[in-house]
Amino acid sequence: MFHHHTKLLVLGICVVYMAALSNSAVIRDKAIRQKRTIPNWSMSASDFHGWVEELQRLGAYDKSKELARIYWAHFPIASQLGYDVPEDQDYDA
Repeated sequence: MFHHHTKLLVLGICVVYMAALSNSAVIRDKAIRQKRTIPNWSMSASDFHGWVEELQRLGAYDKSKELARIYWAHFPIASQLGYDVPEDQDYDA
């Protein structure tokens, strides 16, 4: 009987240990995923419009067009608005 309880105790300790390892891995994976998140322009739309206004104030219309192209490239409607990347233009370094 004592031997049976010892096996159960060891099994219980192993289960708790494995659960703790699994939980720490989940927390670590969430931290890694948070670091890799892509900035969401829609969450900072006021910043985007502030930059557009500043570029227009400076007369840098070519830069404001480029900023608008980058902004709209994140949305499926970009090609319909004319902000998609032309096929003949290559942006590779």
